[in-house]
Amino acid sequence: MIKCWKERGEAVELMSQVERMQSLFPRCPLCNSAKGYEFSTFYPHVACKSCKSEWALHEHEMELKATSEFGLETDLNKKHSFDFWRNLEAKGEPKQPVTGSTRALGQTLSSFQRKIEKLKSEKADLQAEIEKLRKIGEDQIRVKKEETRSLEEEVAKLKKELESLKELTASLE
Repeated sequence: MIKCWKERGEAVELMSQVERMQSLFPRCPLCNSAKGYEFSTFYPHVACKSCKSEWALHEHEMELKATSEFGLETDLNKKHSFDFWRNLEAKGEPKQPVTGSTRALGQTLSSFQRKIEKLKSEKADLQAEIEKLRKIGEDQIRVKKEETRSLEEEVAKLKKELESLKELTASLE
């Protein structure tokens, strides 16, 4: 708590942003860590001690100012209600469930299964793209080999012509 004095000399305790965040969100809305918060480099923003996501608190809402995880780049610098952050499941990235919560575990499992299916699909797409590029590369190598062979034949012909011209020049002298 921070002490602040009013005009009449009365001491009033004000809650710091870190304390306010801790009381509003005992666990980080993104990573679900209970490690707590600290002031970020950009005071008065508050940062999670675990995932380092940074928050700006307002009267009835807060905004995510920075994060390196969770795919929430589109939510940066947008004010959302506290309830929004309490109910957040970060776009397919599940928060870690509170121990003993079977409903949360079920949601986490289904979220991970969706993520796995998405990754499998992306893997298949990438493998198809790799095969396509491999074929293109093989075709280009074949074409370059043919061009090289053709140039080597032309060089051999030119060398023969040069030899013939040298012999002709030598016989004329």
